[in-house]
Amino acid sequence: MSNAIKQILQPYTEGKSCIIIQGRSLYDLELNQENKIQPLIELLRTQALTQHNLVMVQYSMSTGVTYDLNDLNKNERNNVTGILSDLGIKNNIGNKAAGDETEFVNILRALLRLGQHKTRLTLRDGVPLRFLVLIEFSENLLPHLNHGTHTQEQIVAIELAFRLSNSLGFRKSQNYTVLSESRQGLVESLIYQNIPSVTLSQPCAADKLNFIDALRIHYPSVVAETGLNDEVISNLSSGTPNRSLESIFLTAEKTGTLITAKNVFSKKQTDIISLSEGTLQAIDHERVKGIKMAGSTIKKPMEILMRITNGLKTGNKNIPRNIILCGSPSSGKTVLTLLAAAKANVPTFTLENSRTMWVGESERKCRLQLNLLRELGGLGLIDEIEMQLPMDRGQQANDSGVTQNIMGQLQSFLADTSLSGKVCMVGTSNRPNAISEAMRQRWTILPVLMPLKADYGAIVRSIAKELNSKFSVSADDKQLLAAAERFYEAGAAPREIREALIASQAILTGELGIEHIKFASYDIIPNNNKIASVFSDYYALLYCRSNSFLPWWDDEKNCPKPDFPYPDYILEILTEDFKIDHQKLSERIAAMEPYANV
Repeated sequence: MSNAIKQILQPYTEGKSCIIIQGRSLYDLELNQENKIQPLIELLRTQALTQHNLVMVQYSMSTGVTYDLNDLNKNERNNVTGILSDLGIKNNIGNKAAGDETEFVNILRALLRLGQHKTRLTLRDGVPLRFLVLIEFSENLLPHLNHGTHTQEQIVAIELAFRLSNSLGFRKSQNYTVLSESRQGLVESLIYQNIPSVTLSQPCAADKLNFIDALRIHYPSVVAETGLNDEVISNLSSGTPNRSLESIFLTAEKTGTLITAKNVFSKKQTDIISLSEGTLQAIDHERVKGIKMAGSTIKKPMEILMRITNGLKTGNKNIPRNIILCGSPSSGKTVLTLLAAAKANVPTFTLENSRTMWVGESERKCRLQLNLLRELGGLGLIDEIEMQLPMDRGQQANDSGVTQNIMGQLQSFLADTSLSGKVCMVGTSNRPNAISEAMRQRWTILPVLMPLKADYGAIVRSIAKELNSKFSVSADDKQLLAAAERFYEAGAAPREIREALIASQAILTGELGIEHIKFASYDIIPNNNKIASVFSDYYALLYCRSNSFLPWWDDEKNCPKPDFPYPDYILEILTEDFKIDHQKLSERIAAMEPYANV
C-alpha cells in the first residue's frame, strides 16, 4: 500500500472519525499494488473499500457530491444509493449543477444523521456499510476569516464540522470524514483545534526510483542525456510531486527529445516555488560548476562547511545546525556555502522573506516555509540574514505582532534538535551587530575575512580559469602577480575582480588572457570605503566564539600560527602571542563606527 494512503487510513484504524490532510495532492500519481500508475485519489477509493468497507463520497463546491460505485455489484450499488438518497445526498456526476455553501451544510447535517442512524447499514449480507466522505478544498468551505466577515452558511458549516468532530455517534458508526486542504493553514482555527492533521510527504528519492521504473515501462522510447541515469533523476526530483516527473517523460515521449538534468531541475524549481508559495527556491549546483576558490581566509570556513554538508549527507547529528558566515562584503560567503553543498551533493534552498501585506498571511507562509524545509532536508541559505528575517526581538516593528510571531517560529525551528543531521540553516551577514544577542546565541558565527595580499595572485588566477577554462598562465607569472598587487591596492574584493575581468572582454578582443587581467587591474576604480570591510571583519571576530574558526589557528597544536601572514588591521587587535585582544578590538570598532558604511 502507498505510504500516503497508509497515512490517510491509519487514523481510522486508531478509531478517529475525522482528519485534515495537508501537503501532497490527492491528484498526484502513485504506483498501485500491480506497479501501475494511478492517481492517489483512486488508490484511496480502492484501498478504503477493500481494507475497511468504506465507500468514498467526494464533495467540493465546484462539483457538488460525486461518487463512483463501479467496484460494487448491482445489489451493493442499490444499497449505497438508497441510503445516500435517504440522507439527501445525491450524485452530481453527469449533471451541470455544482455545489454551494448551502449544499455543504446539508452534507454535514447528513453525516450527523448518519451517526445517529439506529439501523445497522449493510453493504451486502453480513458486511457493514460505511462511508469515507472526502471534502476537497476545505479551506474554501470552512475558512479562517476575521470575526464578523463569515457568511451565515460558513458559520453554520463551521459549527456543524465542530460537532461532527466531537460526535460520539458518528465515531461509533465507524464512518470517516477527511477534510483535504489545497492551501495549508487557511481553515478556521476551531477546526484545527479539534481535528487532527495529517501531512502527506512528497515522494523521496527511493520512491522516485520505483516510480521511474514504471515510467520506463509506460514510456519505453524515452532516453536521457549521457550521464543522467535513473538514480540521478530520482535525486534531482526528490521532494516534489510524481505528476511533474510523469509530465517530463510524457513530453520526451511525444517530442522525441532527451530528458536533461536542466529540465528535471527546472521542473523541481517550479514545484518548490509552488509548494512553498514563493518562500523557498531550490538552488541548482550547476551555478557553481567550475568555480575554485583560493586563499588562506576561506580555507578554514570551507573545511567546516564541508564537514557540515557531508554530515547532512550521512545523517550525522553531531554537526552544527545553525551557521552565520560573517565578514566583509564580497568575501565569498554565499559561494563557499554553495560549493560545499555541491561537492557533497546536498539539496540547497534559498529562503525568501515570507512577509505579506495581508493579516495572518506572513505567519502562515513562514510556517509553510519552515515545515517544507523540514520535509525536504538539506541546506537552507539566507543571504543578508538580518535583512531577510527578523533578527532583533527588541526592535519595535509596529506591525501588530507579526514580527514577533515570525521570530517565535524561527526560534522554535532553530531549537528543534530533531532536525540535527537533516537540516542546516546557513546565513550570511556583514552586519552581525544588527542581530540581537538573544538571537546570536542560537547561531554559530563563522568568520570569512578579507583575502590576504599574498593570496591575490591565486585568487585572480582561479577567477580567470573559471571564466576561461583554457587559461594557462602559471601561478608565479610576473605580469599576473603585478596585476594581483594592483587589485589588492585598489581594495578589490573577489567579486569585483571577477566583474572587472568580464568587463575587460568588452574592450579587448580574444579569449580572456593575461592582457585582459593586466588591463582590468589598471582599469578598476579603487575602493574608497575599505574601512567598511575592516569594520565587518572586526565584528565577525568579535562574535566568533571558537578559536579554531580563525584562519590563523593551528588545530593540531591548538594555538595561533606565528608564521601566518597577518594583515596590519588584524595585528592591531592581537596580543603578542597572536590571540585576539577583545578590549583593543572593541576600541577599534567604536572608533570606526561613525565612518563605516556597511
